[in-house]
Amino acid sequence: MSKLSLAGPWQLFNSAGEALGPCPIPGDVHSALVAQGRIPSPYVGTNEAAMQWVGEASWEIARQFDVAASDLAGSWAVLELEFVDTFAEVFLNDRPVATLGSSFIRHRIDVTDALRPGANALRVRFSPAGAEAIARAKKQPFPIPWSVSNNRVPDLNMIRKAQCHGGWDWGPCLMVTGIYAEPILHLYDTARIEAVQIRQRHHADGTVTAIAEIELLAQADVTVPVTVELAGKTARADVKVSAERGGKATLSLDVGKPDLWWPAGHGAQPLYPAAVSIPGDTVRRNIGFRTLEVVTEKDEVGASMFFRVNGIDIFAKGANWIPADSLPAAITPERIDALLSAAVEANMNMVRLWGGGFYEFDAFYDACDRLGLLIWQDMMFSCSQYPSTPEFLTEVDAELRYQIKRLSSRPSIAIWCGDNEVIGSLTWFEISRNNRDRYLVNYDRLNRVIDKAVQDSDPDRRFWPSSPCNGDMDYGDAWHDDRSGDLHFWDVWHSNKNFEHYYTVQPRFCSEFGFQSFPSMTGIRAFAGAPQNWNATSPVMEFHQRDGAGNSRIIDTMARYFRVPSGFESFVYLSQLQQAMAIETAVRYWRSLKPHSMGALYWQLNDVWPAVSWSSIDHSLAWKTLHYHAKRFFAPVALAARMLDGKLVVRAINDRHAPVVLETRLRSFDLQGTLIDERHAKGSVPPDRAVEIMAIGAPVAQDRFYVIDAKVDGVASPEHQVVVFPDVPKRFELPEATVSVRELGPGRFQLSADAPAFHVRAEAEGIPGHFDDASFLLLPGEPRIVTFKAEAGHSVPTAAELTVHHLGATYR
Repeated sequence: MSKLSLAGPWQLFNSAGEALGPCPIPGDVHSALVAQGRIPSPYVGTNEAAMQWVGEASWEIARQFDVAASDLAGSWAVLELEFVDTFAEVFLNDRPVATLGSSFIRHRIDVTDALRPGANALRVRFSPAGAEAIARAKKQPFPIPWSVSNNRVPDLNMIRKAQCHGGWDWGPCLMVTGIYAEPILHLYDTARIEAVQIRQRHHADGTVTAIAEIELLAQADVTVPVTVELAGKTARADVKVSAERGGKATLSLDVGKPDLWWPAGHGAQPLYPAAVSIPGDTVRRNIGFRTLEVVTEKDEVGASMFFRVNGIDIFAKGANWIPADSLPAAITPERIDALLSAAVEANMNMVRLWGGGFYEFDAFYDACDRLGLLIWQDMMFSCSQYPSTPEFLTEVDAELRYQIKRLSSRPSIAIWCGDNEVIGSLTWFEISRNNRDRYLVNYDRLNRVIDKAVQDSDPDRRFWPSSPCNGDMDYGDAWHDDRSGDLHFWDVWHSNKNFEHYYTVQPRFCSEFGFQSFPSMTGIRAFAGAPQNWNATSPVMEFHQRDGAGNSRIIDTMARYFRVPSGFESFVYLSQLQQAMAIETAVRYWRSLKPHSMGALYWQLNDVWPAVSWSSIDHSLAWKTLHYHAKRFFAPVALAARMLDGKLVVRAINDRHAPVVLETRLRSFDLQGTLIDERHAKGSVPPDRAVEIMAIGAPVAQDRFYVIDAKVDGVASPEHQVVVFPDVPKRFELPEATVSVRELGPGRFQLSADAPAFHVRAEAEGIPGHFDDASFLLLPGEPRIVTFKAEAGHSVPTAAELTVHHLGATYR
């Protein structure tokens, strides 16, 4: 036996030592208590408020396991614990073997002396993280501001735990604890592999050299043979390993001309298995061969910012990722895969892993490698300032070097970013505004530690100081300065501006912007219960809205663009529609500026619990209207239409690597669907560019609408249709359209209308899955066929199980 998994049933004990029942590991204490029936789901009603005691208490988990004497003899026994959250004492056979204090590093604990043949007892005792955070804050040489607007637990910036566990403006405060990865007991022969990084050198003739950098540790001085296998090639070396200093090996393999790995939508994602072995230990990686540069060249405006992959400039299309659930036990590979597969289905090629959560599970990075999703990887610092004491920086340095070495071989990792909005927080707190020099130096000390860890551990990949920022050593106002770097643009939501305000900025790369909506009715029924709670201002609904003014902003915006809806379900539908319209306005415009603008990552892809939020996929995994729109506005070839100075201006965007021939048809109709005018244009759109293709006179009006369709290289597709109202929708007397549904086969339906029906959306409430399209125009005589994709293990709906919404029906 070389290793023993310690995953499975553990027992949970409270602080008094009472056995409470099973606590599956990987898993968390909250989930175990829910499963035991000791607490209700924190996601239902206002339950979360009454269970803060769980995160404030001490807990213990324990299990027994057996080790044969023959396996133990002569072995170096190492207990591996990863994703331990956060402060824990580890006991083996009642002997203390480790004290842990960070959830962001892998703990490898030498238990050779504590392990015994036969039965062994392992215990892990957790102490409350919030209390430790407060205690550490009191020891600081000067006060360090924490994210008061988001965290409900003070001083979480003192400890290395997911900051959002203490609450955020989209999530609950649960302060979970547990072990979220498989615990493993390793029995090594003489040495172990501590880290493996596989770098790439691409040559002008298309050949590639792979360079494996390997770190080894041993109990005693020893020489071990190291073998690297990759892409059908093998390299070997004998390496001296010191008990005090360890050992390192660098082995090169010429792998010929491998197939290149591409971001989604730009090519395939071939992965080549790699294995690094010594006697008794093997580490495996999947390698995607590709080149990647972050290009920030000065120009007449400021400086560009874009990703160049395999020599092609990539417009980054995607969303921000937060943890897949507030309860870590619910974060399964299947849930991660469902969310990321939906991102690719919506034509995304990048996700930004936000800095207030955690460095994700392997399943996340595996899926991104397989699916072709580039990762903007924040380091885990967000919206607070952080200590710069030697003790804290030493802890952070160890965390960073471990995580960088863990992840750097992956083709999906595109950039290391120092933090989320930490530099901006200097202006958020009175204490740092009044003593900016001290807190700027404090920040600089932390940022330099992050920078050095990146440069030392992964010099081939770009370090970006903060998100947002205007560039290296430039900490200007990256919330409003759109001339260089990445922009966080929140004026439309937080300042309650109209959607058209997105036209006032031309970001080089926008890594955060968003607009809220209510979740699906499936999600609402799950947490709100009875229909009397189905009201935007009911106590339960407001409890599941963590941005204080959020619901009022949704209502205020709705009054600006739409007529007051006639019922709650219509209100939910409109909230999702206006969210989609907001983000679509920004993305189509910014994409139309290509290559000036080269990235749009909206906030946010997913939810941690059922809530009113900025997500495009709600906690039940239901697609909101935004996600359907994203599938169209992120399409490789897309249109952007804008009312500008009495004209309707149409631009075409081409993300493909070759020119496309675009045949564009622009029709205007009256509100009954009678054709008023029709125009055509045909032309070639260059690769990786956006160009104007048509402009017509179109003054503000309430008696007509415009429909723009396009054929791409002779092929028509509904995803290329754009509908434009020449005024806000509430001013149009929309006809009373009836939408008919005809079932064509299992999960396949034809939708048709007897009058123009706008933003038609079919839903199958309570049935896990989504349609291939939704929120589109139905004209008389122009039906649409949609197909429902059920989640694995679920059946497709029948026509009788569908609910169909459209804009004109919301106020009748």
